[in-house]
Amino acid sequence: MAAFLSMAAYATGLAVRGTYPFGPIPRADNDLRHQYVPFHTHLWDLQHGKAQGDLLFNWQSGYGVGFLGDFFTYLTNPFSWLTGALPRHHAEFSVYLVSLFSIGLAAALMTVYLGRLRPGSPWLRALLSVGYAVCGWGVAEGTVVPMWTWGLVAIPMLGLAADWCLTGRRWVLGSLLVALCWFANFYTAAMATLATALVLLVRLLLADTDWRTRGRALWRAGTMTATGLLLAAPAVLVCALANQRAQPTELYVVSVSTDPLAYLSMLIPGTHPRPPAPNIYAGVLVLLLVLTLPFQSKVRVRERAAWCGLLLLTAVSFVVTPTAKLWQGGALPHGAPFRESFVLSGMLAMAAWICLAHMPRPRALLGGASLLVLLVAATYDLPPVNRYALNGVVAAGAATLVLLLFYARGLRRPARIGVMVLLAVSVFTSTAYAVYGNAVVDDPRRRGPARPQTMTTLGTDAHRALSERENWPATRADAGPDVFVTDNDAMLVGGQGGAYYSSYVSVETARGLRGLGLGQAMGGRHLWPAADPVLRALLGVGTVLEPAGEDAVTARSASAPPLVTVHAPGTDQAYGAPEGSVWARRQAALGARIYTVPALSPAGGPPAPASARGFALPRAAGDGAEHGTAFTARCAPGERAFLYAPDLNATAQAEGTGRRESFYGKPPAVSAPLKELGTAGPDGRFTFSVHAPQDGQILPPDALACLDQAAFDAAVNRLKATGATGITAGGHTLEARLPKGSTGTAVVATTASPGWTCSVDGGPARAPVSYQGLLGVPLGSGGADRLSCSYLPEGLSAGLAGTGAGALLLGGVLVRTRWRGRTTRP
Repeated sequence: MAAFLSMAAYATGLAVRGTYPFGPIPRADNDLRHQYVPFHTHLWDLQHGKAQGDLLFNWQSGYGVGFLGDFFTYLTNPFSWLTGALPRHHAEFSVYLVSLFSIGLAAALMTVYLGRLRPGSPWLRALLSVGYAVCGWGVAEGTVVPMWTWGLVAIPMLGLAADWCLTGRRWVLGSLLVALCWFANFYTAAMATLATALVLLVRLLLADTDWRTRGRALWRAGTMTATGLLLAAPAVLVCALANQRAQPTELYVVSVSTDPLAYLSMLIPGTHPRPPAPNIYAGVLVLLLVLTLPFQSKVRVRERAAWCGLLLLTAVSFVVTPTAKLWQGGALPHGAPFRESFVLSGMLAMAAWICLAHMPRPRALLGGASLLVLLVAATYDLPPVNRYALNGVVAAGAATLVLLLFYARGLRRPARIGVMVLLAVSVFTSTAYAVYGNAVVDDPRRRGPARPQTMTTLGTDAHRALSERENWPATRADAGPDVFVTDNDAMLVGGQGGAYYSSYVSVETARGLRGLGLGQAMGGRHLWPAADPVLRALLGVGTVLEPAGEDAVTARSASAPPLVTVHAPGTDQAYGAPEGSVWARRQAALGARIYTVPALSPAGGPPAPASARGFALPRAAGDGAEHGTAFTARCAPGERAFLYAPDLNATAQAEGTGRRESFYGKPPAVSAPLKELGTAGPDGRFTFSVHAPQDGQILPPDALACLDQAAFDAAVNRLKATGATGITAGGHTLEARLPKGSTGTAVVATTASPGWTCSVDGGPARAPVSYQGLLGVPLGSGGADRLSCSYLPEGLSAGLAGTGAGALLLGGVLVRTRWRGRTTRP
């Protein structure tokens, strides 16, 4: 019943509002749209054998990136595997089901766990569990981050394992539950494990037993947790090392300070944090009973003090920086600052059951109701308490109080059943109303025009168009910039492109691609597709998806070398690389001189003082291009001019053509990509203006370069002629046949991220080198015919060893238990 009521209440609230999947209001916003739906789409491809890559490596994103860390972080909630049972274009609905079923399972398990805390009516436990499963954190944060919703499951699941430690039972099963929680989502599992430890300590302190028995229970809990962590070691180690290797993002300062009254207001169901505050409410029934607990004389004083103290200390720990970091794994996040809030919601449900299991007297209930009135009176005008929250707590609070007063009078069975049914209706209605109110207040359309759902007809057409034209693994197919609608387009529409947004973009990948002119955001954790012909050639992009009018796309072929090319010795050190400009690095990576970098001269508009760093652009006086600072340069007639100023936040416009390009550089968060501005005139003169909306913008002196198309075409043709004659790409492997006797360096069009090992002609496997950020394999001077590379994520081998050790421990305990059982038989 708890599972059904919680899922029905959540779905009803969204349906009444008209939120996806029940109406046109989008649910996929922010990271749900840009990360979780695309990652689940990729999971569908993996399940159906349609993906380029496997669980270890992803050829489809970021021009080739490790995938196991992403898998453990985003896709190991067991309900995520339901994705494969639905059509591919319904991945967004699959993500909704992940959250919905996690809510239901959390409610069911909490119903069982509360009975372990104190015996009592399973129906009342179920109603408390509904409030927990559809708590404020779950509605506002958990359900839009599908893997986090397993944290709601982890609290009662780990609680059951801890209860077996108290009773000396089921150590093996408890270890498996710990492993499941950490494997399903290690982030929320860490928080749930800490919360479970605190609750266990309270239960041990309150237990009427000796210290030796308490010590044995702690020993069982410690060994159970350690064994579970060993079993889940691959997830923990791979993600920890991937995070350590990831591009750092020290971009945002997150504060955990919160106004005390605003914090208290978050106990009221339906509140929405504005500004951020711990989202801790767990239903009106839970709130009323928690406030009743101090007056509940049927509960021992020390038990009341212990539970109230636990709630208070846990609440305070969220807003004190050192303990907040402890809850969140040692560092505050870059987004929502109170991701651990669900653990307090679980503790509130537990404390509420301690109160209700003893059935409080009317006087105690009236005392709790008085505190609820004071809470509402003190916080009703605060920003988090919207009108839906206020209406809900007043109506549901009054109904809940009256029903509990009737129930506490010791009614006969028919009347007691009637009151229970009415109480269930009250819980369901108030929970659904809280979900509805939150959907109204947090409507994504308030933040801008509503965008279509993730997999529209355009997305399906794009996926089909790219699939029909791709030539993988000979060359790549890339969705290109500004074709689709998410930061992980490559996973949605297929191909092997550059769009990639993940917390695990490695330093080597981010910096290597940035050094070649690729645009990035999120401090390097969001990579953009290549948009110019040279970078596409360097990355082996032979098919590009482009817009073809409104709601239409087309795939065109592009001239590109194969995925594996061969470069003469020393080429990567020529042309001013590796310490030179982006133009030098590109020429070194290509092995040809294709750019001319002319001097820039001011040519009108507001003056821009020159220095060694470049031209200090003044703030434009108006919006038009005529208000910008003009520059002129000399190229060969007809050459295409490209501008690279990664830190520039301005608009550039070529003279005469009207072509405008916006640069959105914002160091260190956003690095603008290299862009084409136009073509030099018959006299070789190229003039452009830069319109800066604010002071402090610098235009580097070597920002502009002109592309010699003939030299570029010749370089591409040479790489085609000397490149691999045959390529086979496995899930995390790559094999290439090279022209006989190849020397120099074989370059694979992916970044030199750690984890790769390569062998030449069946020789020993060695770590490759960085070839201007790309994956380089020295071939030696004797001539090579064959190249083989394999990728293994860091930490996987050690993690599997940990799993093996954990399995041996479990096996040893099972054998020992069985042996002792045989020897003790009469």
